Amino acid sequence: MNIYVFQIINYTLSFLMWMILGRIIVTLMIGTKKDNVIIGMFRKVTDPVYRVVRAVVPFAVVPPEKQGTLWGAIGGCIPFFSFFFIIILRLALILFFTPPLPK
Repeated sequence: MNIYVFQIINYTLSFLMWMILGRIIVTLMIGTKKDNVIIGMFRKVTDPVYRVVRAVVPFAVVPPEKQGTLWGAIGGCIPFFSFFFIIILRLALILFFTPPLPK
């Protein structure tokens, strides 16, 4: 794998990790009732990752009794599973597809 492709994939996964963390922090700071441009930006970036994780881990969906709470606002366990899966992908990328060092 080309070093540039490797770095782009690695940095993209790192960016997704920071966006998930940012979405959690902004949601905790602002709360569940307000919706603004910043939360919309975080949702546009992280929702595709959340959809994939919800398909892989269907038991991590927020139960109906927690829908209106702060736990429901951050998505329950979905952000944590997303973070975990991205870390696993990054480790696999580094372990199995690391380009050789130039001589």
